[in-house]
Amino acid sequence: MSMNRRIVFLCGEEEGKAFREHARSLAPDLETLWVSDAEGLEIATSCGAERTRLISFLTEVIVPQSILERLGPTPYNIHPGSPDYPGAHGLSFAIFEGARKFGVTAHEMTARVDTGAIVIADLFDLPVDAEALRFGDEVYARAVSVIDRVIRHCVATDLPMRRSGDHWSARQCTKRRLEALLTSSAHLLPTDIARLERALGPERAQALGDKRKHG
Repeated sequence: MSMNRRIVFLCGEEEGKAFREHARSLAPDLETLWVSDAEGLEIATSCGAERTRLISFLTEVIVPQSILERLGPTPYNIHPGSPDYPGAHGLSFAIFEGARKFGVTAHEMTARVDTGAIVIADLFDLPVDAEALRFGDEVYARAVSVIDRVIRHCVATDLPMRRSGDHWSARQCTKRRLEALLTSSAHLLPTDIARLERALGPERAQALGDKRKHG
């Protein structure tokens, strides 16, 4: 194992520490770094980018094309959603729309969010009465399992992971779409309101209730 190879984790602090320790337990000579934002990533890749693998985990940071172009090994992102739900708030949309499956996707990073080739799509069943709070924990657990598979590949080789053949939906989940759904909630049927409340989770559901009361 070459000491020149590097993995940079773009994620939260607690996860970054755990992922670095895990990677070093598999490859003690591997250099690992953790960053939480675009500024830190810019510094981390300002030199040695040609030997640096980037792995992003459940972060809203959008990596600019200028950084992606300087990286050597293929960078990967762990997305908290299935290929049918690219973008933000995927679980809420899946529950509201009555999706029967959801999951976590690992994919090659591109400048456009959640469009890169998919390497892992780890799906699970959603019951008809699914709630965001309960299945948010399931999504996180699946994401940890998926990044373990990505890390194990990346510590062993600079070669890209095999693509799964899954494809992204062309419809992006966005904060604007969610806000539009909330705005139109006064015109929904009671059954749709109940489903929306399950999709949003307790805090957002309370905010929705307050909004309806005060019109």
